[in-house]
Amino acid sequence: MAIADSRSVSGRVYPATEDSAPIWQHARYPLGVRALNRVGRVLDACGVRWPRLDPERLMAAARRRAGLSDFGDDLFREGLGRLVESFEANPAVHEFGRHFFREYCVGILVNRLKMTDEWKRHPEIDDVPVARPLVITGLPRSGTTLLHRLMSEDPAGRMMLFWEAFEPSPAPRPETYRSDPRIRRARKAIALINRLAPRIPAAHHFAAEEPEEDNTLFAHEFRAGFIGFMFDVPDYTRWLNAQDRVPGYRSMRRQLQLLSRHIRGAYWILKSPAHIYGLDALLTVFPDANVVHTHRDPARVIPSVASLSAGFRSLVADPLDLRRLGTEFAEAMALGLSQATQARVSADPARFFDVRYETLVADPIGTVREVCQHFGYDFTPSYEARTRRYLAENPQHKHGVHRYSLDDFGLDAAAVARQFGDYRDWLEEHVPQMV
Repeated sequence: MAIADSRSVSGRVYPATEDSAPIWQHARYPLGVRALNRVGRVLDACGVRWPRLDPERLMAAARRRAGLSDFGDDLFREGLGRLVESFEANPAVHEFGRHFFREYCVGILVNRLKMTDEWKRHPEIDDVPVARPLVITGLPRSGTTLLHRLMSEDPAGRMMLFWEAFEPSPAPRPETYRSDPRIRRARKAIALINRLAPRIPAAHHFAAEEPEEDNTLFAHEFRAGFIGFMFDVPDYTRWLNAQDRVPGYRSMRRQLQLLSRHIRGAYWILKSPAHIYGLDALLTVFPDANVVHTHRDPARVIPSVASLSAGFRSLVADPLDLRRLGTEFAEAMALGLSQATQARVSADPARFFDVRYETLVADPIGTVREVCQHFGYDFTPSYEARTRRYLAENPQHKHGVHRYSLDDFGLDAAAVARQFGDYRDWLEEHVPQMV
């Protein structure tokens, strides 16, 4: 979900006028990062870009680190190439950003090598069932995280913890589920991001041993919308938006089978806002999936998601043009909602349950109960007690207040309302407001 210059993902061009002048934001980096970036500027002046980021070098680094050589099928190669090419085209990327991006890509490739090796040694993984998964999606910042955390309190469910998404192979085992060395590595990675981008914890809380989105499952194919959220890679995002999403969901299913090899539940509890771009593909691969679709006023969503994205992108680039970021995510959210509502026209309505953000916040326990009743999951006394405990221990703004506004990103409230008029009409027709 990114744009280049003044062109959006949909191809709409925003003319350069005085009113559309950039709103620059400069990041504040620790001393070590500033020193590394100074070195990078000297190298750049000499015509040297380091580290080199071509796909073959990244793959070679992953092979050395993993001690393995087989990446499996070639689905990932085009996405990796498109991503690197788009990243390299961004003139705002600094030296630390190049190192950060390299480590991200190499880590994804190492995971892929390890999973491929495990699948080859244990072909029975492909027989592990993935039945009736519960999939939570909706606009980013529309309550998907809260609902995911609450639904993940079901003792019968199986959720993916951050450390499992961070390094899924070898398949987790019950006896080491709370002591696996990958937990420590995940904690270090989260701590580094929080230290370098302090706004992120208030906007979205990451924790090694808490449920996490399934974005990384798609990143292992380099076909993940979240990559375009983290990095300003407009050409990659435009390429991704034109791809058939079914292969990515087939890969996702196989990864869930690997994660279920030793630890299973009655059903998977999954979540990602990016699913609004691929509901038809999701239901093709998971025909028995149950989808909870959350909804919130786009005028609240857009500056919130743009602010969180700015936190991530500041890790690799400086300065950021917040006006362009706001326009980008307004277009991206409009595209996602259009694709989601179109997909639902031909989908079985029984596969969906809609939740307004305001309803979820006002009555979280009642919302969980209704979701369970709608899809036939048991809302047991133990389940309810655990959700109540989670709410008591995790009040809103526990990790800080995330402040944002449309003005921060050069957006006009009336223009946003017009842009999302069709969605508002759809919402009023299909998801009545709480009385």
